[in-house]
Amino acid sequence: MINNTMKLFLLTSVLFIFISCKESKETKENENETNQNMNGSISVPDKNNVEGEINNLKIGCGFNYNLNKAELKIYYPREREIKVIENIISYSGLPLNFEIYSGDIQNAVATMIDNKRYIIYDPKLLSFTDEYSDSYWSSISILAHEIGHHLSGHTLNNNISNHDIELQADKFSGFVLYKMGATQEQATNAMNLLGSEVDSESHPNKRRRIQAILDGWNEASKQRYQGAIPPPPNDKPEDFYEFTTPMLITKEKLDFAKENYPDWYTNNNEYLFGVVTEVDLKEGFFNIRILKSTKEFQEGFRKIENEDWKVWIDTYHFGEDNEMCHACQFNFESLIVPGRRLKFSMVESCPDCGTSMNGVWFLTYAKAMDNSSF
Repeated sequence: MINNTMKLFLLTSVLFIFISCKESKETKENENETNQNMNGSISVPDKNNVEGEINNLKIGCGFNYNLNKAELKIYYPREREIKVIENIISYSGLPLNFEIYSGDIQNAVATMIDNKRYIIYDPKLLSFTDEYSDSYWSSISILAHEIGHHLSGHTLNNNISNHDIELQADKFSGFVLYKMGATQEQATNAMNLLGSEVDSESHPNKRRRIQAILDGWNEASKQRYQGAIPPPPNDKPEDFYEFTTPMLITKEKLDFAKENYPDWYTNNNEYLFGVVTEVDLKEGFFNIRILKSTKEFQEGFRKIENEDWKVWIDTYHFGEDNEMCHACQFNFESLIVPGRRLKFSMVESCPDCGTSMNGVWFLTYAKAMDNSSF
């Protein structure tokens, strides 16, 4: 009897929780739909009437402040803005799923009315920013910001703009403007001109917003050099030898270098860290994505983080006038595989080669690293 009572109690509790969760989800969805439906009404321009109208616009993500309009006349966009938006969308890889209109709002805003997405912009604002910044990129960055709101889903379930939302849209703007060819200065011109020096209730200050734009720009810049990084192999760093210069460079070259170019093979802590992406040991090279480098390397050469480099191997076979042991050779072949996290050093050209080997880099040190080490 007690067991049956307990079973009934547990079953009732589970059923109650399930119904409550379902109702909570439905309530939230209904609230979002209600908010969108409450965001005024719209009649768009058509072939019979070049002027449309939005009434009681209360919800939207504005570029610099929240837009709240009881009545707003809207018009067809200029051909220039249509082309700009199509171009921005093409770099995002997503379909254009919103409509764009112009209006006298001294702003640009992304909004939803009757479950349809819209961008409303003021042509005078775009012309002003381009003229005073002396750059057409300024107006592009404003439109990219509003597109970022739509592509991030901000207009689906947010009643007002907040700082996080604005910074996300700013980052998207910087990201896509890099893809389109803008410099950092060009990507931030509009924000420098229109941004506020202090936080408002809805928008961060322009210092934070400019940093978000630069974050997006820099993230896109890094992708210029990046393809897919292979997954790490299933082994441990301690399974491998530490491979030094005498194992990887022939004794003849080292002896010549010691006599004539004593600094050639000495790395002086000029180490790099990266992930092996492609290997061709028959041809004697591997490609590696550089993830970081020591200060000594940067001072001796330059920063090459997030770049792909081809590294050649002078020698690694046992008995080739080097200090590579027989077991070391096979161990090295297991070390240099795609996905390997590697600490290494390399040197340009080789002694007594003249200029013929300029730009060719040879491996002088290699050590397996833990996957989480960098």
